[in-house]
Amino acid sequence: MRDRIQAVLRQLAQSPALEARWLHTLSFMEFIGARKISRTVADRHPTLAVLEHLADETRHAFAFKRLAAELSGAEPSGFLCPEAAGRYFQALDHELATWATARTGAPDVFLHYLLTTTAIERRAMVLYPLYKAASRHASVREELGRVVTEEQGHRRSIEDACVARLSAVGASLDDALALEERLFGAFIQELEVAVTQELASAALVATEATAPVARVVSSVT
Repeated sequence: MRDRIQAVLRQLAQSPALEARWLHTLSFMEFIGARKISRTVADRHPTLAVLEHLADETRHAFAFKRLAAELSGAEPSGFLCPEAAGRYFQALDHELATWATARTGAPDVFLHYLLTTTAIERRAMVLYPLYKAASRHASVREELGRVVTEEQGHRRSIEDACVARLSAVGASLDDALALEERLFGAFIQELEVAVTQELASAALVATEATAPVARVVSSVT
């Protein structure tokens, strides 16, 4: 999986326009996370830790959208595989909640929050460093460095709390992470197809644009 992620990120980083749409997709995904927090564990005035997490996710959504605007030169509107990104989040949230409820015997909103957050933060710790290495834009690399630092700041405490709750009912985090791996693999598969198609289309447009010039030069010589 890591090699596939690295390869598709290197591909999309070849095109500023494509990378801008990718950044906008990351912004969308961070926004989904922030919205989910606000509708569940932050639907009432939450703890400091939850407020900090909500603030981080909201800032990341803003930061990625700002970078998308920087690369595209305008307010971003296009995405890369937004439907697939939405399906990944919704399926992950639903399947992890179902998995946890089957093991605890009753719905537990806070455990579902801990579990989904742990799975997503684990994914971010793979995805964002690989993207930082792939991007050719200094501003993107700098922001990704900040995001990783912020994610690490709350990831450990959330994961520890999640593991403790799961251990109390004899459940393993590894099973939940395997579920996330399957769902993210489906998202990456759609992203791979989309990026390949977009780059091929851009190459065709570039070829067609240079063809008249080549014919003129040929006729002159």
